[in-house]
Amino acid sequence: MKKWFSLVLFFSLCAATSLKSQVQIDEAIDFSVKTLESEIFDLYPKLDEGKIVVINFFSTSCGPCQTFAHDFQVAYENFGENQGNVYFHGINYNGTNYQVAQFADIYQLFMPLSSGLEGGGNAAFDLYETVSYPTVFIIAPDRQIVENYIWEPTAENITNALIEAGGVLVGNSENAEAIQAHVFPNPATDYTKLAFNIKKSTLTKWRVYNSLGIMVEQNEISAVPGDNIIELATSNFTSGTYFVIIEAGDKLLYKTTFMVQ
Repeated sequence: MKKWFSLVLFFSLCAATSLKSQVQIDEAIDFSVKTLESEIFDLYPKLDEGKIVVINFFSTSCGPCQTFAHDFQVAYENFGENQGNVYFHGINYNGTNYQVAQFADIYQLFMPLSSGLEGGGNAAFDLYETVSYPTVFIIAPDRQIVENYIWEPTAENITNALIEAGGVLVGNSENAEAIQAHVFPNPATDYTKLAFNIKKSTLTKWRVYNSLGIMVEQNEISAVPGDNIIELATSNFTSGTYFVIIEAGDKLLYKTTFMVQ
């Protein structure tokens, strides 16, 4: 009977099914953890840099944590691998550096990670009274917790929540050449159009990715100076968030997101 009860308790803690907010506070509490590379991460100084911070509390032995590990990686890549205005960090519970490194290797995670036992992750769990995992939440630069429980923590849901919080997808601003471009209608059903303006004739390519980072369409046109319009058929796309990238030669012209209903 004790063994059966322990198993039930374990899966109850791991499975973040219909539970609501796991972080019961509105304003972030400062904490410090050490990454697998022995670098120190302090929350408040990172927020003071103007970064939006995304934390994933996870366990290496938790099934849902394993299921959604790649989603967190995809979202990390979508927002520039901590080089943009969003900073991602994974904080483990009750694991060693070796166990977390194994987990990262299996699921190909490349963002900063801190173990529970050697990196200070357990202390961060206690501060936030996190009782189940994975728990993904978003902290704004003003230290307010704007999302305290993203479920399911898919790449799409994390990305949408970050866009809502002011996160900038890579290439949306300073990394893209200043051109006039927009997608309409957005959200799309059977089709959408990408309109853009360039200064000179050039072979222009575009690629469309789903929220998992899988390319679902690519093509190219000989764009002319001035206004150009590309029609994208979306009737066969599943509902969700998509990213479209326009490139002229080796130069990124535009990257944006649109929804398909």
